[in-house]
Amino acid sequence: MECEVFLVGYNPATDIGADFWSFWTDRGYDKKAWQLAYERHRASRPLKPGRTRRQTVSATRRMIQRVVDASGLPVLETNIFSTASDDVASSHDDNLRPFQFLLRTIQPRLIVAHGDDAQGALRSIDHTGEVWTERHFSRGFSYERADELGQKIRSFIKAKTS
Repeated sequence: MECEVFLVGYNPATDIGADFWSFWTDRGYDKKAWQLAYERHRASRPLKPGRTRRQTVSATRRMIQRVVDASGLPVLETNIFSTASDDVASSHDDNLRPFQFLLRTIQPRLIVAHGDDAQGALRSIDHTGEVWTERHFSRGFSYERADELGQKIRSFIKAKTS
């Protein structure tokens, strides 16, 4: 609830088969438990045709974590829609209420929308935070760029709270 920054995608690519609330404790969200479940799920999935191996963590997830680490701030990593799918075209979740609730309740100072689909969907949603747009974190986003973005986020938030 203290996150001033949202990193926002369109929808999750990986359905780990567990409910959000199963990672909630009396101390908040247990991201480490979620990360373990995510990695186990990815490892258990069959490879796509023509593939010989799978990364333990997706390119998107690696970049998200890199941005968050470089910012040094509490960041809410979320999606506009909650239903997981391998691609946007097969996403059938049209329920904006959870995302709208988060925006209204937390009122982040900064929203970083990555990917054209997330940026397009965000345009139709009322919010008070400043919006930065980035290419999708899985497509040509380097570690250097992720580190720079995290540092830029930190500088922005520090300037807003000074």
